[in-house]
Amino acid sequence: MDSNCNRFFFILGLGFYYLINKTEESIRPRYMETMEESLNDTAHLFSAALEEDYKSFLKYSPKAKIADSANKILSPLFLNAKGRKFTAKIYSLTKTNVDLQIYVTDEKGIVVFDSEGYRKGLDYSKYNDVFLTLQKKYGVRSSKLLDPNGEGALFVAAPIQMGKEILGVITIVKPKSSVVPFIETARKKFWQISLVVAVLIAVLFVILAYLLFSPIRKLSGYVSALRSGKRVGFPKINLKEIRELGKEMDELVRSLEGKEYIENYVQTLTHEIKSPLSSILASAELLETNREKRESLILNIQSEGKRIQNLIERLLDLSSLEANKEVNTEESINLSRLVEALIPGFLPEAEKKSVSLRTYFETENITVQGNRFFLSLSVQNLIQNALDFSLSGNDIQINLKKEKEGGCILEVLDEGMGIPDYALSKIYDRFYSLPRPDSGKKSSGLGLAFVKQVALLHNAKLSIGNREGKGVSASIRFS
Repeated sequence: MDSNCNRFFFILGLGFYYLINKTEESIRPRYMETMEESLNDTAHLFSAALEEDYKSFLKYSPKAKIADSANKILSPLFLNAKGRKFTAKIYSLTKTNVDLQIYVTDEKGIVVFDSEGYRKGLDYSKYNDVFLTLQKKYGVRSSKLLDPNGEGALFVAAPIQMGKEILGVITIVKPKSSVVPFIETARKKFWQISLVVAVLIAVLFVILAYLLFSPIRKLSGYVSALRSGKRVGFPKINLKEIRELGKEMDELVRSLEGKEYIENYVQTLTHEIKSPLSSILASAELLETNREKRESLILNIQSEGKRIQNLIERLLDLSSLEANKEVNTEESINLSRLVEALIPGFLPEAEKKSVSLRTYFETENITVQGNRFFLSLSVQNLIQNALDFSLSGNDIQINLKKEKEGGCILEVLDEGMGIPDYALSKIYDRFYSLPRPDSGKKSSGLGLAFVKQVALLHNAKLSIGNREGKGVSASIRFS
């Protein structure tokens, strides 16, 4: 998910940069377009003024030329304007002088008036502003000025005409240096605003990603826990749509687990009951024909009946635990007191088999959070297993110790014959059981499967293996 986020941020950042860069590139043309539009109006205003003055000249002098009107009107005008000193604060630019330039050409493109003086007499007929205007087209060009500074400028021309006859061309020149500061200021502000917007978008995306991905991660963790067999409650998810999706998935998982659970238990229960039930039926038939073995046959029927009863009771305990996904595990349990309360129930059988039960508690105050009922059944199963596989004269040791990491461990150690290598991988399987050394009989095979489920319920680890020398070590490690 993190790699997907990084990829998304990269693509988003790349797209955002491309958009901002292209928008920034358009700032300069937009400013130039605005300046050109203003210059076009100015050119036509001066052209109209020269045309009116030229009409007046013709009344007194039929040989008058457009140069006469240009020098009459424009010379004193620019002389006055160039001498003006002022301070105009225009946004971030402070303007102190008039930088607008004008030159006028005759009908052949020869400059007859120039506000700067150095263009007069030059042939400008090949320059676009003059060339296009003389052809009755829109004349405009952008090029460097011919003064020592050599800076760029925008040239916008307008025709001076009488009727349909073009008498000359007037060109308004605006140095780009006067508009560049506005462009640079606009670019700077644009990038600043873009950066703020980008940061806000990134923060907003991170918040939205957290709000969206956090419930997805919770749901994913919940599904993973279910798949690994852990018992966890449905997580708290604030996003309604994902919460509803999670509940539907949870119901689906429960439904599928329920079907598989029932099929598995029906098959295994049928298989396990088949043997004792056949024995009971056979014994019942022999009772009618074999009166001499009546007592032993009745004992066999009772024994097999108890076996079926025990199997069903253990199966009910295990199924109750596995079916309940939200068992309360918030009770504070003192493990030493729990074990001490269970020991007296095993003493009669231990004395009968001449097996001693010993306890060692590192401290009397070792507590865990859990479910007292299921923990009690688990410890009973471990002690009963140790007792079943112990021989006369053996010791059973029950230890309770704290660990350096902060958890604790409950151990049940016996001195029996140990677990055969072929059975080590099967001891947690339902209905798998080994024959008892004294009687050769098997149990229901559900005890360790039950203990394993209880350990998972408490986020603990069940470990069973052979001890060095002889015997078996069974431990539950609480974190």
